[in-house]
Amino acid sequence: MAEAKRNQIRKKVAAAKSRNDSRAETPSLSDRAGERAIEAKDKFAAFARQHPIATVAGGVAIGILVSGLFRGSPTRKAGQELGKKAAGLAAIGAELALAYAQQAMEAAGEAREAGTEAVGHWTEDAADYLADARDSMRETGKSFAQALRDRLN
Repeated sequence: MAEAKRNQIRKKVAAAKSRNDSRAETPSLSDRAGERAIEAKDKFAAFARQHPIATVAGGVAIGILVSGLFRGSPTRKAGQELGKKAAGLAAIGAELALAYAQQAMEAAGEAREAGTEAVGHWTEDAADYLADARDSMRETGKSFAQALRDRLN
């Protein structure tokens, strides 16, 4: 009985040892997260070395955004003032665009009228030319028919 008990304990120890060995082979969640954090840091450092101006500009932009989140920050006050001025400039720009569009529409209308008039003259001239050609062909046909009749008789 004591021998059976020892064999049972040996089996349990062997099973525990194999579990521990298999866990050592697969990294834990915290180990994997730590490795990914180190990789991200390395990638960011490489990017910062390759693009220092973009990194500084991004840092300044993030700083301005964070500063704008606080109620009494100078960034927020400056942003509000700038927003008011931008709205005024946008209104002026809209008025200028409307005036420009109106002038363009008037010019297009004048061009349409001039084009319509020119096309009208062209069609009249073409109709006159075709009428003359028709009359000339009719006379030529009559002359040809007369000549043919004279020849056959």
